[in-house]
Amino acid sequence: MGLLREFRSSLENPSTPLSFPAEWLLDIFNGGRTDSGIRVSEMTALQVSTVFACVQLISGAMGFLDLNVYERILYSDKRAGKRIAYEHDLFDILENEPNDEMSSFSFRKTLQAHALLWGNCYAEIQRDNANRIVALWPRNPARIRPYRLTDPMTIKGESVPRGGLIYKSTEGMETASVDPAAAPYNDGPERSILKEDMIHIPGLALDGRVGQSVTNLARQAMGLALATEKFGAKFFGNGARPYGVLQHPAALKPAALENLKRSIQEALGGENVQRPFVLEEGMKWQETSTKPNEGQFLETRQFQKSEICSIFLVPPHMIGDTEKTNRANTEQIGIEFVTFTLSPWLKAWKQELKRKLFPKVGRSANKFFANFDTSPLVMPDAESRRNFYNSGKQWGWLSTNAILEREHMNPIDKPWADGYWMPINMQDAETAFNEPAQGPGPADPDAAAAGEGADTKPAKDDKLGKRYVRAYLKLFRDAFGRVLSRSWCDSEAFNRAFRPVFETMGEDLYRLAADEFGGEGESGLAESRFLADYIEAMRTRFPEWKAANGDADNVAERELARAVKAISIEVYRAAGTQRAKQLVEA
Repeated sequence: MGLLREFRSSLENPSTPLSFPAEWLLDIFNGGRTDSGIRVSEMTALQVSTVFACVQLISGAMGFLDLNVYERILYSDKRAGKRIAYEHDLFDILENEPNDEMSSFSFRKTLQAHALLWGNCYAEIQRDNANRIVALWPRNPARIRPYRLTDPMTIKGESVPRGGLIYKSTEGMETASVDPAAAPYNDGPERSILKEDMIHIPGLALDGRVGQSVTNLARQAMGLALATEKFGAKFFGNGARPYGVLQHPAALKPAALENLKRSIQEALGGENVQRPFVLEEGMKWQETSTKPNEGQFLETRQFQKSEICSIFLVPPHMIGDTEKTNRANTEQIGIEFVTFTLSPWLKAWKQELKRKLFPKVGRSANKFFANFDTSPLVMPDAESRRNFYNSGKQWGWLSTNAILEREHMNPIDKPWADGYWMPINMQDAETAFNEPAQGPGPADPDAAAAGEGADTKPAKDDKLGKRYVRAYLKLFRDAFGRVLSRSWCDSEAFNRAFRPVFETMGEDLYRLAADEFGGEGESGLAESRFLADYIEAMRTRFPEWKAANGDADNVAERELARAVKAISIEVYRAAGTQRAKQLVEA
């Protein structure tokens, strides 16, 4: 059996040739040496506060988002849709508990941290005897590698052909640390894993299979950040005094030199820092180090923070660097983070989970998939949500229960809560010039029953409409003024102000229509959906009313004329329909 290791996660370091095995071993276990003199590995990189903050932010967001299983559905007109498949076997595994030792949050946060530091993250798929997925286990990226077979091989009864891809792991079930230099507990022998049983999400990959180690590629930037932190710690630990040398006018014997060194260390170290130190025998102090301000210490630390943020594609203000923040609100910050930082990782997760967890053949092929819900990260403020929901509700693409679901509130168990509104002054653009304009209602009850003649009878006529406007203008103007005196008016206030006027006017018009058709009964306008929808649609014009600037009387008269026409259409239709039913029953 032959294996070709798919290992391209490190570049050659010219400063550590193979002729120096000790240095080579240090590179393996402690990270590659940088020009700053600091060795950087995946674990030491986390000691850089900016690296830790970026990894914590991205991995925490990946664990925080809901990971749902969706089912693709087709409507009767062949339009595609989706729904959350709560009953699917993988829903609980992906959203709540991938295995019996950790939550989904811990599982996803761990894998994403592996991908950000090592450039790869691995999760082994556990199956039962029926080949059903029962658990997902994160695997240490430092102890697992993909291999290309040069000879056929059999794993768990499955034959892998020559050239097939497998994974080799030396990780035991009780590994204590992802640090390859740490001594593991119960480290097991090397074992082979089928590629079908391994979720592998690479980062930046030069061959499409193995991701490059972010820590290795960016070790110079991280090493400089660690070096500046180390310098600052030693500088302040030395009492914020620069380094220097003591000049002695004479040559000292070895014993005298050692005594002098010891006395200086005792005098200046520990609790004696900042205490006076007396120089004897003509000794002089000479500074030899560059002062922090001359070496642009603070500027260097600030630049390294921005540079490391750019490596992880994290906006600096999201890890506490608010020096150049000019974002208007948190919604824009969330959108920027989701679009430029999380979206590539979300897509990689979605496609890998689809490849490995959901079957490609059979009745359910391409029917189920997993996806993240990013809406919590881009949740706008209350004012923006109010405008969004108002627009969706009034223009008929959001129902009451849909709004409640987005706000994580319980639905209303009523049929009307799942209904959609439609503005009464809108019509299909394709038929706008082919069909006659909407009229008040049919004069002939038989035509009403057949659905014809909707524009054959005016609201008696234009004179009658103007008469109703004059008759109800005083009442309407009073309600209009009460509403206009408010800075903002909700649906309840609009109903209290205008519903009594419209109900009275509607009953009056209905009696007129019933007498004309020879019908009986009541209009039912007070309980109808029409009146509630019309008042709510009228409320959308409230900002225009406020901007009338002294023209409130003309605005009120136009609104009343509009209401008379709309209500007359509704009551004439109701009267015609009622009369048609009476004729059919007779």
